Amino acid sequence: MKFHEPRTSTLFLFILVIALYLVPYLEDEYGNRYIAEVEEAQEEIPVWADFSASDEIDSIPPPIIKVTEEDPIARDSAISKAIEIKPGLWAPDYDTCTVRDIAPSNLFSGSQEARDRLYFFFENLNELSPNDTEPIHVFHFGDSQIEGDRITGRLRSSWQKTWGGSGPGLIPALQPIPSLAIRQKYVGNIKRHTRFGKRDTTLGHNNYGAMAALSVIQDSATLLLHPHPMGFRKNKTWHEIEMLFGSVPMGGDLIIYGESTDSISINIPPSADGTHISMKVELAGIKEDLVLKIEGYKVEVTGIRLGSSQGVQIHNIPMRGSSGTIFTKLGSGHFSDFINGWDVGMVILQYGGNTAPYVKTIESAERYGKRFGRQVRFFRALIPDASIIVIGPSDMGETMDSTNLTFPMLGEIRRALKEETIKEGGLFWDLSEAMGGPGTMVEWSSVSPKLASPDLVHFTPKGAKIIGEKLDMAFRAEYRTWENMIRGSVVEISEDE
Repeated sequence: MKFHEPRTSTLFLFILVIALYLVPYLEDEYGNRYIAEVEEAQEEIPVWADFSASDEIDSIPPPIIKVTEEDPIARDSAISKAIEIKPGLWAPDYDTCTVRDIAPSNLFSGSQEARDRLYFFFENLNELSPNDTEPIHVFHFGDSQIEGDRITGRLRSSWQKTWGGSGPGLIPALQPIPSLAIRQKYVGNIKRHTRFGKRDTTLGHNNYGAMAALSVIQDSATLLLHPHPMGFRKNKTWHEIEMLFGSVPMGGDLIIYGESTDSISINIPPSADGTHISMKVELAGIKEDLVLKIEGYKVEVTGIRLGSSQGVQIHNIPMRGSSGTIFTKLGSGHFSDFINGWDVGMVILQYGGNTAPYVKTIESAERYGKRFGRQVRFFRALIPDASIIVIGPSDMGETMDSTNLTFPMLGEIRRALKEETIKEGGLFWDLSEAMGGPGTMVEWSSVSPKLASPDLVHFTPKGAKIIGEKLDMAFRAEYRTWENMIRGSVVEISEDE
């Protein structure tokens, strides 16, 4: 064979090129990949801005995400260090009790360690200032019992009057259930995806964010935000808006304007699956309608926060049909970035009612309790210094004076939730007992005005108001107890209370 022949030389070069191409993909017997040490060529990938007609888009760099690490020294010293209690704070009429004065049925149950985390949260509330640049965040997750901002809204209004802050907090881009927190409308190509309820598998990942739901905008959509005329006064004032995005394959454009807020144009940088992007825009700080225009290819909006840069932000996150065992199924890295991007002081988990029709045995109730306990453990690991509160299911259906109880295992579900919550370091609030115990839901649906709906499951707005105030009373009794401890009048609390 003559190697200098053109045909032979061409074949040799072809084999050499193929071999060089495959070198980076060679693996040894242990699965280790050999990577060729060559300088990687930077390919210029087209982004949405390349297809946009606007030249006046300001680019905002990706945010720096802070990660909260456990600080037991700071938490353990919450009571021992010198703390100055702020005088003259606003308080509701029912804020008159400590844990020794309040009805036992309205108390939190849990260990002293769990209460210490609640006291650490109170200390941080006490240190809030109008000059702060970041608020303290409280997440209220729940099932359909908290839809429409029920219960959450009452708590938010009360706490913001006392410790500052404004706005409804985190809301979805597409709101499927009317809410008293805010009125929302949309125009354009936008679709909602949820990880709870009937799951849409077309999304292809589990990076839904803290709401376990996101909205995908294809090409463009316009979102209209309007303060609800019947909402709480504090809900209607927005000092800043924070746009939260997930995957934005080609980047996009965002335009925000309102009646008193000048138009602001922002470039949304390209991002891959699992990325968490946060963009803040300062608003006029008065009651106004807002318009958000978003353009891009498959832009994932994981949430919109309306509120303030100080005080308390309380987020109402209802998940219709959920049993509350969903959090460990979300993309952990993305969820962690979302939660730890904020100063989260408390997580409230209100679930259990949706399992009542399906739990038929004590063993089944215990299995559910253990699965739920893993959710408490998950949040304890994610935000170790935060206070975790679990609210059990309300009284439901026929539970007294009947041989055919609607949900015979409801009591076992409550017991299992309480046991696992305390075991995993959370505090438990028994909503059924706070209502008055078994049989109360029938009574609440029979009084005038009605406090519960005919389905004997959900509260009416008036009923939700009472529950919200009872929950606030329970928190404020703990806060007054903490105040007395700081001032030197120590109140001993047993592990069972």
